[in-house]
Amino acid sequence: MKKEMIEKMHGEMKYGHVSDEMKQKMIMKKMFIKKIMEHLSDADKKKILVKMIDMKLDMVEHKAEIMREKKKLVAEKLDMKASMIDQKIELLKMVSAMLKD
Repeated sequence: MKKEMIEKMHGEMKYGHVSDEMKQKMIMKKMFIKKIMEHLSDADKKKILVKMIDMKLDMVEHKAEIMREKKKLVAEKLDMKASMIDQKIELLKMVSAMLKD
């Protein structure tokens, strides 16, 4: 039972938030590609595999770029919050100094 839950969990993680219809389409596409690959020559198989790897590489590079941009945005947000806290500290110091006088 525990193994079934793990497999189910990994299956869901593999596809993320994909609907059942989209999962079915992805599975059908993979099966179609396998069937086609059976009838191709080794040279053609290599060409297709190279193209598929290039597509995956482009996708991973795009994800990395998005993550870098996200990292910059988060850093800017944290810097802005830190400067706001610094301003608040200065304001409180001024109010404290004015009340002491």
